[in-house]
Amino acid sequence: MFKVMIEKVNKDVVSTLMKGIIPLEDPGEVKAAESKHTDLSKMETSRRNDELDGRGEQKREERVEPVRVAPKVGRNEPCPCGSGKKYKHCHGKQEA
Repeated sequence: MFKVMIEKVNKDVVSTLMKGIIPLEDPGEVKAAESKHTDLSKMETSRRNDELDGRGEQKREERVEPVRVAPKVGRNEPCPCGSGKKYKHCHGKQEA
């Protein structure tokens, strides 16, 4: 049954395509395609000129190192400023 349905669809498609008419032009009226040169000097490219080096190659961006965070000081540890107090009583008050 499935095979019969596919054959019917194929037959309908071919029948529809065969009814189409492709208009043909008179060979005398057909002229050669003219080559047009577009002036690209005023166009912008997707790359900006400042991203290119002198040879027209794209500059490589230098990798930026991530900011390293110092180890976190615990509340009850001595304050890193050297006061001798616990962090929570010295500079830890500013965070709270």
